[in-house]
Amino acid sequence: MGQSLASNTNQKWALLLAAGQGDGSTGDRRGLMGCSTDRQLLGEVLRGRYGFETAKVAGLDPQAMALPALETLFDNHLRQQVQKGDPVVVAFSGYGSYNPPAAMTPNPTWEQALPYLGLFLSGEKENNLLPLTTLVNWLQSLKTKQIYLVLDCGFSTGAKEFEGNLRGRSGGRGGPMPPEVNASNPPAKASLGNITLMSATGPGQTAVEVQLGKQSAGLFTLALTQSLWENNSASAMASLWDHSRNLLVPRLGAEQIPQWRSPNNSPDFLAPTTLGMGGEGMVTGLVGGNSLQGQIVALAPLVQKRALVHSCYLTVPTMGAGNDLNPTDNPDRPDNTLWQVQNVKGQSATLTAIATTASTKAESAPTSTAANDEEAEKETLVGSGLREMYRAIPKTLALTVALAHDLERIERVDATSAFGAIAAVEAVINAGDGSADCVFGKLETHRYSLFTEGGNPLQPLTKSESSGAVKTVISALDPCLNRLLALKWLTLLANGDSTQLGAALKLVQQTSGDNPLPRLTYQWRSARHPHPPQDNSTGNGANGVPNAPPSFLPTVATNQALQCELENFSQEPLYGCLIGVNNRGLSVAAILHPDLKLLQGKEQLIWPSPDDPLWIIGGDKAIAHWFLILSRFPLPATATALGQQITGNNSTNPPSLENNPPRVLALKNLLPVVLALVQDLTAHGVTVAPVPDDMVLLSTADWLSLPIMYQVI
Repeated sequence: MGQSLASNTNQKWALLLAAGQGDGSTGDRRGLMGCSTDRQLLGEVLRGRYGFETAKVAGLDPQAMALPALETLFDNHLRQQVQKGDPVVVAFSGYGSYNPPAAMTPNPTWEQALPYLGLFLSGEKENNLLPLTTLVNWLQSLKTKQIYLVLDCGFSTGAKEFEGNLRGRSGGRGGPMPPEVNASNPPAKASLGNITLMSATGPGQTAVEVQLGKQSAGLFTLALTQSLWENNSASAMASLWDHSRNLLVPRLGAEQIPQWRSPNNSPDFLAPTTLGMGGEGMVTGLVGGNSLQGQIVALAPLVQKRALVHSCYLTVPTMGAGNDLNPTDNPDRPDNTLWQVQNVKGQSATLTAIATTASTKAESAPTSTAANDEEAEKETLVGSGLREMYRAIPKTLALTVALAHDLERIERVDATSAFGAIAAVEAVINAGDGSADCVFGKLETHRYSLFTEGGNPLQPLTKSESSGAVKTVISALDPCLNRLLALKWLTLLANGDSTQLGAALKLVQQTSGDNPLPRLTYQWRSARHPHPPQDNSTGNGANGVPNAPPSFLPTVATNQALQCELENFSQEPLYGCLIGVNNRGLSVAAILHPDLKLLQGKEQLIWPSPDDPLWIIGGDKAIAHWFLILSRFPLPATATALGQQITGNNSTNPPSLENNPPRVLALKNLLPVVLALVQDLTAHGVTVAPVPDDMVLLSTADWLSLPIMYQVI
């Protein structure tokens, strides 16, 4: 019976296409660097978490990408083999092109648009462009209806090689216009049918890739693979939106908005075959007797770059792991060893055991049978999940500034010299030469500004501040650089997916009218608390409709009160605050008590008061970027730094903070408060593993830094 059931099991198929390769011809666009990495990342998570057999995952490299080769591969690998009910994943990374009719609306739907996928960059020949409608028709010709199409390419009508410091994936206008399409006869609607579409962006928008050390990857593919590694159900959309928002919005604002389209408006994806294994990565092999090879990908690029080496992970069995994350609860389990990252190459990490398992403690000279048993136990670790338990945080942090391509040589020299004298800056590079925290470039001739890594202005400068000599302009950027460094620290501490603190958050906005029901804007619930209570509520989408799929970037209406609903699952009190930048561009912190005790054990509260003027949403229609900070330990230095923002002095017992709780404070300078927070957290660093003198280990059971973003409309 088992053989019969196995023979009837649906097979899983994948076709992963890495394009974006130029051939070096005259005028040829520079080849993209991250498409092959996208293919690798997706292939690893599909095989490691979703049970795809290696033989059923096919693809084309950039050098082999052409329409005839793709059509042949599609026919041989999918059309001739896929059966009814088989799941199929097709992913494309490369340049997109877009040639809308003159009468096209500014924000067309997929049904109205005529996007193309750029297979090769030697020109706009017929064999180099694949109409999306053609690919959709191919997919709809398959015998199955369970089809997932992933596109990591841009469809902006303008072709820019760089968006700030990020390489763009939009090829601009391209592709033949059907002769029957004109201003009075728009294109016929094309239906996606049974296809679930996950796209890095919508028609008319850009998409970008980011550098990860010596590699690059599409930001959307990176977010998708992060969410798929962590996913423990068939509903991957909310996690994908969280990861995408954290990666895209601080860099590009609302210029790259991912898309999710499914035939029944469902947020479902493939259910992982290893339900208990959600984590930051997977064990891929053994290295000697005391080390593992693993893939650790479900972390922000900044954390991978600055806080991955020396961090510690727990291996989690592929099945039946549940939420038992305490490595000391069951010492007889063969997988309770803690593993420390020793080095990283690309997405691959080498981890060494820092605690021996019970099976290796018993005998100093094991018999051959015991040795074989021990080796067999270690072999079972391959395929296990890796979950972050301790993060290695550097004690100091500074910024990297990229110089935009439009700067002249003398401007670059002056800018490099000026930034070199600023303590918050550690390096100055040319845009495109590596990852950066911001970009210095021109607003127009002899006017300059600081931009996000994706090219959005960071600080609106007055004409007098942005004009004149480069060194003079840069000297006025200290407040902006300090705030950027503060947000970098908070991002480095961000651990909403791996924290073991037991807490939940809802952002709710009051509404007006005849039926003023609260509107759910954003919600989060810790997933790795040892005993997380189940949330049995129906839940709301960002549009207030029960069970509706979440919006990518939550929206908040002006002139309405915004409140937090906070809950503490544990018996211990939690200390913390909300801190960040509101939609008015003000650095702010919301506090409840002078000692920052935010929640008592098992407490639920709604906070702050709806009549607090900084929580009545108004002002600019822009994006707010907050962080919810929670700690098991008191935060005395943070409380003092917040008080000093009010009094403007170095008082160790600021009376203003004591006399006015709860409140939202407008901060003159965000950086001293964040540095005080880092001081409080690192004061409770652990010593479970050795780290360099310039780093400290923090336990994920001790703190939370949760990014929260919404757009005011």
